[in-house]
Amino acid sequence: MIFEKAVPAEARDAYRKDARAGILVGIYTGAIFPFIGFIARDRLHASTSLIALMTAAPFIGSMFALFYANAMEGRAKMPFVVWSGVAARSLFLFSVFAFTPLSFALIVSAAQVIATISGPAYAAVLKEIYPDDQRGRIMAYIRVGLAATTFIATQAVGRMLSGCSIPWLHWKIPPISFRYIFPIAGLFGVASSLTFGTIRTAPVDPNDPANQKVSTLKFLRSTLAIFGEDHNYAWFALSVFTFGFGNLIAAPLYPVFQVDRLHITASQVAMLSNISTVIWMFSYLYWGKYVDMQSPLKAVVVNVLLVSLVPLGYFLATNVWMLIPTAVLSGLTMGGVELSYFNSILYFSREGRESHYQALHSFLLGIRGTIAPFIGAALVGSFRAHHIDVKYVFLISMGLMLLGALLQILGVKKRYQ
Repeated sequence: MIFEKAVPAEARDAYRKDARAGILVGIYTGAIFPFIGFIARDRLHASTSLIALMTAAPFIGSMFALFYANAMEGRAKMPFVVWSGVAARSLFLFSVFAFTPLSFALIVSAAQVIATISGPAYAAVLKEIYPDDQRGRIMAYIRVGLAATTFIATQAVGRMLSGCSIPWLHWKIPPISFRYIFPIAGLFGVASSLTFGTIRTAPVDPNDPANQKVSTLKFLRSTLAIFGEDHNYAWFALSVFTFGFGNLIAAPLYPVFQVDRLHITASQVAMLSNISTVIWMFSYLYWGKYVDMQSPLKAVVVNVLLVSLVPLGYFLATNVWMLIPTAVLSGLTMGGVELSYFNSILYFSREGRESHYQALHSFLLGIRGTIAPFIGAALVGSFRAHHIDVKYVFLISMGLMLLGALLQILGVKKRYQ
């Protein structure tokens, strides 16, 4: 596999299997997720509220992360990663029956809710299989392959949905429905989960006190007590919550604005997504090294400041081409946000409590992600009722994001010692 020689010998077997899984999941991701909002609004005429539901779905699942983490205590973590992935991705086989906005929204939402089950377990698996001082770079190497296949899949599906011609063969290919594309993509996702499951992890020792099962109530108390015990993490969580809340307020408005105001096409959706993907692919290498050599907390600051400019780009846009800078920013920060958040949580977490910290992070993500998109949808409805341009929601979003960024800057400068 590419970059294999840069991976420590003891982690290479896991890296090879993880990289193969990443290539497969890239096809799944690129063929489905860039087009969900577009299909919902343009092809099925979904309401802003239904789009908000699909936006909130993965976060609704994250609200139960504390219970998932408790269920995993004292058990092998890999089965939770594998079978939640298989179940979630298999749901896209039912896309053949998605003829209404509601049925489409339910399939997408259910798949994303189930996928969140793996969160705490996935963090524990990566903590085990990769060394702390090189985890960021190894994750970046894997994401390069993932991004490459995401790019190819998005480009291909964008053409399939719009229809295309092959001049030198004098062929004209009519548009292909997502109802045929999504089930095939789902099978690639299932294959990815099964491939990841071949990574060898250490067996759980039932006699180890750290692996003893505790009651749900005791686990919840222990996890929530982190706020009082770890003030650095509490401040970090506050900054991330504020930033993320602002970011998600605008999330359901993006596809609505693209379709209704800018009249975007499937090919243009693919173009913007692929601009992001190409930059994402190469930026991973930079952010992986930055996280390992500098600090994941500093990486969070840089990335949240950059992401805060995305709603401003939408506010200023009067045509699809003016969204190219936002696609560049999104691509530059997708990898940075993922790597910096994930490694920041591991930075704060104490030995043996990684799943607690990850579960708490996911729980807070669930709260803001469940509420914020519906507040965004409500703001859109209210602005329309009062004849206010809905694009001002983007400025509200940016204001909250910048406040979260400021809190993180203060944390890096004064609190995280």
